[in-house]
Amino acid sequence: MSYIVAVLSIVALTGVKANNAKLWMNRDLSPNARAKLLLPELSLQEKIAMTWATHTSEKTAMKFNATGVGAVKFMSAFSCGSNMEQCVSQRNDLQRLFMNSSAHGIPISFINEGLHGGASGGTIFPEPIGQSMSWNRTLVTAITSAIAKTASAIGVDMVFAPVVNMMPDPRFGRLQEGFGENPTIASELGAAAVTGLQGFRNGPEHYRLPEKVGSLGKHYAAYGAAIGGLNGGPADVSNRTLHEIYLRPWMALAREGVRAVMPAHQTVHDIPAHGNGWLIDTTLRNTFGFGNGIALSDCNDVGAIYDARFAANQSEAAALALKAGVDWDLQCGGDPVNWGYGNGYLEDALASGLVEESVLDAVVLRVLQQKFAANLFDSPYVPVDGVNALLDNPAHRQLAREAAEQSAVLLKNTNNALPLTLRGKKVAVFGGLAEGGEAQGAMEGSYTLDGAHTVSVAEAIQNASVVGAASVTVLNTCNPQGTVTLGCTNVSGIAAAASVADVNIIVVGDTLQECGEWGDRDSLEMSGSQLQLIDLVANASAHGTPVVVVMLHGRPQTFGPGNAALDKIDALLSAWRPGEEGGNAIVNLLTGVTSPSGKLAQSWPQTVGQVGGPSVPWLQRVRGKWVSNHRGCIASEGRCYSPYTNSEYGSTPLFPFGFGLSYTTFSYVSAVIKPSADIAGMLAACGALSPYANATVWTVAVTLNNSGSVAATEIVEVYIQDPSGLPFVPFWRRLVGFERIHIAPGATATVAVPIMWSHLAQYDENMTFRLFSGTYSVYIGGSSADTPLAYNATLP
Repeated sequence: MSYIVAVLSIVALTGVKANNAKLWMNRDLSPNARAKLLLPELSLQEKIAMTWATHTSEKTAMKFNATGVGAVKFMSAFSCGSNMEQCVSQRNDLQRLFMNSSAHGIPISFINEGLHGGASGGTIFPEPIGQSMSWNRTLVTAITSAIAKTASAIGVDMVFAPVVNMMPDPRFGRLQEGFGENPTIASELGAAAVTGLQGFRNGPEHYRLPEKVGSLGKHYAAYGAAIGGLNGGPADVSNRTLHEIYLRPWMALAREGVRAVMPAHQTVHDIPAHGNGWLIDTTLRNTFGFGNGIALSDCNDVGAIYDARFAANQSEAAALALKAGVDWDLQCGGDPVNWGYGNGYLEDALASGLVEESVLDAVVLRVLQQKFAANLFDSPYVPVDGVNALLDNPAHRQLAREAAEQSAVLLKNTNNALPLTLRGKKVAVFGGLAEGGEAQGAMEGSYTLDGAHTVSVAEAIQNASVVGAASVTVLNTCNPQGTVTLGCTNVSGIAAAASVADVNIIVVGDTLQECGEWGDRDSLEMSGSQLQLIDLVANASAHGTPVVVVMLHGRPQTFGPGNAALDKIDALLSAWRPGEEGGNAIVNLLTGVTSPSGKLAQSWPQTVGQVGGPSVPWLQRVRGKWVSNHRGCIASEGRCYSPYTNSEYGSTPLFPFGFGLSYTTFSYVSAVIKPSADIAGMLAACGALSPYANATVWTVAVTLNNSGSVAATEIVEVYIQDPSGLPFVPFWRRLVGFERIHIAPGATATVAVPIMWSHLAQYDENMTFRLFSGTYSVYIGGSSADTPLAYNATLP
């Protein structure tokens, strides 16, 4: 703070430049037009400074007040504890310094994390892997709207969200950050997130709306395809697979007007993503319509082009990134000497002819347009008063609880062990993730902005006014992490508590040390002594005492040799990373205040050896030899699971894609498939920018009955089998549509599921994106393995 005061004192003595001659300050012009007016006024050094994005301290950022800077990461620059109003004041002071002391008064863009929270002290929502289990576009838009409101209030104009990487390998630690492995779900929920953050199709050419922020999608592209499930490993996928699976969500984000993207760490087709002009400029900007959106490098990844030996030196690495379309160089560290676009590297690249200044001009034009569009020139400061009162307000906490309830998936419920009656009962809660610091991390997930109160499972159960248990015993003495089983302490105490309890609840899963960025694993088994804990409690429980396992986790996990631990428990609730209200949401689900409605958006293998096999990921192409040799074929699923030799697991998944139980049962009655009136036009259209991209080809009206005694929500899933004779081997089946419907007990209802052009279209032999004529088999049900309704639909 003292540094800013000193510089501002100098500025006050020398005077502040007037704005009346600055034609680019005319808000009646478009952001692009204003950027074009300002660009010719900048010196070469000012242009280069616009490419810098600092993930560093306020003190480091201040060094560039004379030239300006592209962006500053909010959480790195300012530290103010729980008093966010102090941070906002610091933000305004830093902005004022740059506005008053740089040659052209160019404001800073303030960027920040925003994956599932908008500010330190703000509400922490379920991490996106949990949100994906809700299959709920409206919920995701509501969450991201709340994040945008909070982030914009503290002076952030762009957040790092959503993550739309396809995550086919559960060993990959960052699986928890995305919307699962399926491109249809990730496309729909990713687009919903952009809408919540920015407003409906409010792209980079438009002025930012009130209480909204720019959306920066991560990580472009095929990041989750890393070989071995290791962060930064190459994406060794075919061009068809890249387009059909990994690039589909990016088409959806571009159509929605996403304002920025972050290229991925790894190589795509053996070229670093940050130096891959075909990937960023040709495909994303031109083919998909990203246009003048911003590409922000991941930490130090411009320099990593040189580290990959793809460039002869750092200047060449900078030139390659600039030509590929990377606009901002995000550097994580306080020393500018290491910056990819700093330390004279760009100057040298320009002087030596490695890159033309016209390329730099195109980059800087996009940066300036982003700043104008974000209203930074017109409204560079934000109000300080009232910010703290907005953080984690009751409406946002309520939304967090509802989101956590919809994100949980009930995977086992033997003899209707759930819902529980806890009132007047002796309840025992076990596990290192039931309460405490590790539990808090497991609840909140990664890339959170801390500060809000997170309710643990133990705390929620101990809330007597809600649960009314006669007694609650909490034993969290079993280690929830580690590659070596350390064993449970107080074994006798665990057994004694389990033996006298009326209900035993075990909270297990994985910690942030074992699931997150650089938290990749070569095993899916529960870590530490958690399997031992399940065994202890199950063996000590009296006959008829329900043993319920709650999982707080970021990836699918397995349950010991042969998954034998599953046979010892009565119920299994997967809560993923449920956020700050996770404890209360879990208790509501366990006690039947609300019925579970989540469905798996991620394949769940029986063992790590199934990864890359016939069941993981779910979306795979037909294996003709397996069909002809009858290798594990299941007619009802329309696919084959060729078995492994001498395996105790087989080759089918532990839980199928789309699976999830409820406290009621749904009967699928019938469906009617209604085609669009313009099928001919849709068949003639092609390309990611097709005018029919968001149009409905078929509307599938599904009638179903709640045949149980509990009001509940069902997720109706629509799959297709493509016609034979296409110019490529088709997928076994594809998910092409889904909708949620809430039905009262005994009632019958109909829900319309739109099948969109963009989900039905595929790439032909020339890699043209279009529809194919033929007869499609349409399957409708509550999971990929349970589709009781089957029909044919024809595209002529």
